[in-house]
Amino acid sequence: MVKIKVRLRIGVTRERAWEIVSNINDDSYFWRGITSIRNLSRNGNAVTREVILGRDNVCIQVLTIHPMERIQVHWVSGVISGTRDILLFPLGQTTLLEIQMSYEFPGIGRHDSKRLAELFQAEAELAADLIKRRSEGFECDIPMAERLWVN
Repeated sequence: MVKIKVRLRIGVTRERAWEIVSNINDDSYFWRGITSIRNLSRNGNAVTREVILGRDNVCIQVLTIHPMERIQVHWVSGVISGTRDILLFPLGQTTLLEIQMSYEFPGIGRHDSKRLAELFQAEAELAADLIKRRSEGFECDIPMAERLWVN
């Protein structure tokens, strides 16, 4: 199991940061491994969607949205299993963004798992930085890095 935690202070209110992270259709901007998103269904605060990782890895996610506090992404099928939480904590007129990831990679050996942990650590750090930049009103066009996704 790979566990990742990234924290970053954003110079805007939690309400402004929430506007950015709660727009779940923009996830491929922040999470560069996602190349396509298709929402399948919505039931209250839960959204089931299909995401494509890299060129052709189809995964199903269930997102549970807790307004102004957190978005939990549960990977239910595909090359990743586990959860990713995006949490927002108010700090006066600023916000603490925390990303927690707890992933398993079925069928992947320990050596490859370590390499994937490094990849996902970098992915979470980049996502946090992009969320911060967009929340603070800056656009950042960082080219999508090539990813090797295991089938």
